[in-house]
Amino acid sequence: MGVAMLLACPMLYLRNNQCRAFLAVALFVVRGHRPFRIMTTNTNASRITDARRNPDGQRRSQADRSEAMRARLSAAAYETIAEGGLKALRMRSVAEAAGVSQGALLHHFPDKNAVTIAAVEHALDLARQDSEVWLTKVPEDPAALLKAMLAEFRAFFFSDRFWVAIGITLESSKDNELAETVKRRVSAMRKPVYDAWAERLTDAGWTPRQAERDVRGAAALVSGLAIRRFWTENDTVSDELLDDWVAERLRSPR
Repeated sequence: MGVAMLLACPMLYLRNNQCRAFLAVALFVVRGHRPFRIMTTNTNASRITDARRNPDGQRRSQADRSEAMRARLSAAAYETIAEGGLKALRMRSVAEAAGVSQGALLHHFPDKNAVTIAAVEHALDLARQDSEVWLTKVPEDPAALLKAMLAEFRAFFFSDRFWVAIGITLESSKDNELAETVKRRVSAMRKPVYDAWAERLTDAGWTPRQAERDVRGAAALVSGLAIRRFWTENDTVSDELLDDWVAERLRSPR
């Protein structure tokens, strides 16, 4: 199976049992060493203080307070998984992490599936914010543009955001209704990022079709490397593969 399988599994579009089983083994390896915490994030739900007031001290509306509480609980669910793995996702644990009662949690998220969806949405919203930063400083030079895209994908696929999202995606496959909801949300939240990179490539001279293909190829390559590192020591081959991919894409018709 090896590298060919790694590159053939677009990580957020799992289509068959073989890919799911293969990635489940990867997540087992991650759990065996530590949970999904791979890189530090800035979202710590316990640091959110008075949701009743805006930063300027003015009292918030009920709708604003409700939205702030949902965000706080979503961040707590995400952090719970990132720190302790999926097995740590319990209603009580999320409520404790957010510093609220279970009743308050249940008011906003009535069951574990709702909390699970909130966690994956939070993970991908953090990834979206990261991507927006990268996209604001995209270089015009084609080679630098491709390297920037690979670097942004690497930042995502090697981060907690990805591991929380892929872990939830795999676990939800046991529940058809939840799996379908997760699939729709992941697709809807990642597609704008890929579309934005395709637009940047088009602006740099790529045809729309080739831009779409190169974005998808880059995502498949980097996500495969993200999985592979759990079985091998770090070396220079991964960087060489990425450099070769950039060189090949620059030689090919765009």
